[in-house]
Amino acid sequence: MIADTEIFGVLLNVELITSVLALVLTFALHRMLVFFGLHRRIWHPALFETSLFVILWGAITYVSLTFT
Repeated sequence: MIADTEIFGVLLNVELITSVLALVLTFALHRMLVFFGLHRRIWHPALFETSLFVILWGAITYVSLTFT
C-alpha cells in the first residue's frame, strides 16, 4: 500500500514530506555548525552533510512509522 497524505486537497507521498523535513533540518543544523565555527573541523563537509541528511531522514521516517 502506498502511503499518501492530503495537504490542502493535494495528495503528497509520505517520502516527499519526510525528505523535505529532513532537508530543512539539515540546513538548520548546517547553519548552527557554521555559526558556532564547528564546520571548519569537519574533514569532508559534503560527505558529512549527506550522511546527516540520511540519518535525519531515517529518524523522521522511524518516528512517523512509530506514531501511526
